[in-house]
Amino acid sequence: MIRSTLSCACLSLAMLSLVACKRGGEEKLQEKATASTSDEKPSGSQHEAETGEPGVQPASHTEPLAGECSPGCSSLERCVKDDKGASACQPACPEGTVFVPPTGPKGFEMGRGAPGSDDQKHTVVLSKGFCMDATEVTVAAYRRCVESGKCTVPQLRDINANYRSEYDRKNHPVNMVNYKQAKAYCEAQGQSLPTEAQWEYAASHGDGRVYPWGNTPDPTCENGYADFTPGGSPHEDPAGDVGCHGGGSSEVKAHPKGKVSYPDGDIYDLGGNVWEWTADCYVPYPRGTVTDPAPDAHPNLKGSCYVYSLRGGGWNRSRFSMHTYSRAASKWTYRVPGLGFRCVKNAD
Repeated sequence: MIRSTLSCACLSLAMLSLVACKRGGEEKLQEKATASTSDEKPSGSQHEAETGEPGVQPASHTEPLAGECSPGCSSLERCVKDDKGASACQPACPEGTVFVPPTGPKGFEMGRGAPGSDDQKHTVVLSKGFCMDATEVTVAAYRRCVESGKCTVPQLRDINANYRSEYDRKNHPVNMVNYKQAKAYCEAQGQSLPTEAQWEYAASHGDGRVYPWGNTPDPTCENGYADFTPGGSPHEDPAGDVGCHGGGSSEVKAHPKGKVSYPDGDIYDLGGNVWEWTADCYVPYPRGTVTDPAPDAHPNLKGSCYVYSLRGGGWNRSRFSMHTYSRAASKWTYRVPGLGFRCVKNAD
């Protein structure tokens, strides 16, 4: 079951039930909505040694200066000197990822519900920056992991399974993978699934915006901000010929207007295309202020969990699922066409 909690500014509640079914006796995915890939960047010399091609050397004023930054840089940053001789930590994320800085001591607010509710407002402080995949993990990237023996093949029986051999969907997000398959892929890259807090902060910049691109405009199929289904998918065929481009996902980066931008780069499709697994169990938000929340230390989690949080909405869901604060949930076993993932690299 996928359940989605969506908070509107007026705090009114509306219930929306959506069912996404797979063809031919496949699993069913039900959602309740309440309105309320990556290798490290090689240096120039390393690139030349590995490929025989000349690498791009950094400008002289950005050469790393070990020990000159105070406080010291994280493992995802390097100490560099600017033109005026001042030293500062700058992002050094692996290729294909984007540095998301820490929140600062004041943190940011998650949740829009009243105290005691599952979606209660609370403050989250992220003391360390992290590197997030610029795109959802693609079929091509996942296939490399399968061929290396570190990942298992996605489920193929759905007509919208992007991994099927008869399709040329190498640049589409891999789908039909369950939580454990997504987690295994990230770990094989030296990464992890993002926590809900990391995902929401990356999508919103922590400023409470409605969509990753801002409070406006609302997405339409015509304005090209996301791949989704206006009005939500029909109950009789939720995984059929719906979405802005017909049934199934779009290639990653196909909707650049919907990106969220950071000084280190742009992150795509945090709204629409496919839902994304997170590392967190779907449990009520905690109270007060939480610093660096971790799935295995959640105050409301008693033992292991079976249901995990999803974020971002998908091609067969309405625009409300794309709100940066919208939550959904799914059993870890589900493998469905509207669900994929991306990874993050955390500082040591």
